[in-house]
Amino acid sequence: MSANFTSGWLGNGERAWHGQGVVTPGTLPAREAFETADALFAVEKRELYYPVITGEDEPQHGKAGVFGVVRTDTQTLLGVVTKQYEIVQNESLLRMAEFIHEEADMDCVIVLSDGAKVCFTATLRGAETDIVPGDTVKRRIVGYLGHDGKTGCGAKFTNIRVVCQNTLTAALRDTGASSSITHKGTANANFDALISSIDVSRQDFAHECDLMREFSRTAMNMSQFNEFVDEVYNVDEGDVLRKRQKLEQAFRAGYGAEYASFSLWNGFNAITQIETSTRNQTAAKTRAQFARGTFGIGAQISKKAFTIARDLVTA
Repeated sequence: MSANFTSGWLGNGERAWHGQGVVTPGTLPAREAFETADALFAVEKRELYYPVITGEDEPQHGKAGVFGVVRTDTQTLLGVVTKQYEIVQNESLLRMAEFIHEEADMDCVIVLSDGAKVCFTATLRGAETDIVPGDTVKRRIVGYLGHDGKTGCGAKFTNIRVVCQNTLTAALRDTGASSSITHKGTANANFDALISSIDVSRQDFAHECDLMREFSRTAMNMSQFNEFVDEVYNVDEGDVLRKRQKLEQAFRAGYGAEYASFSLWNGFNAITQIETSTRNQTAAKTRAQFARGTFGIGAQISKKAFTIARDLVTA
């Protein structure tokens, strides 16, 4: 299953890169979106046992001292947890989505790894803007809940639309405002508090967009782009950067290059394209690129490029 995608709903007629899930025009109310995505299943915490070999025909069973989180409709084991672990049901994640319905429009609801993780993405109203005409950036809230024993539950503000495991990881590593809780103590009682940073996120978004617009107004020729590349990739004089030709091509005519050609904005996007984009690649290369751009060096390089670009316009 592509990128651990199990089921999902995707709104506004926007298909995910993997082509899976139910796609509808426009948005849906939160409950209908969760139901369409098959994301309202329940989970239980069940004590686990292990076989004790005694030499008899039938092995005995001992308590393992840990518990399994089990999806009750499919009986799938989603994770292994301790006695202190507190279950948070998917209805709580729906409650978060319904709580912010006056602030945001639902984009998608995604179930990953047979239900080990569930998340929704919604676009904040009043947090959508063009960096240059036609090149639109949106501020989104990602609500997430894990049943794998490792992922907590929370809300994250990002410019990334979460449609798979890779994009969820990217969103959770983004630098936007966030609020999270673990599956302990008063997890359910604290869940509604996760939407408290919406206004802070809007302020962050406005600041980021101002920076991006400044990128688009800052001219950059090919020589300056190569100097930018050298700094991002730590290229010393005399070193050969094998991907330089691809970077130069992306700078000249990459995705979205027509919006702000020969600008710092275009230079930053060229590096991001080479390091993270999966368009027009084979399935194997797509998986490798997602891993690189989400978990590995590609994500680090893209983040460094933004930091250097920011320093160039604020120095």
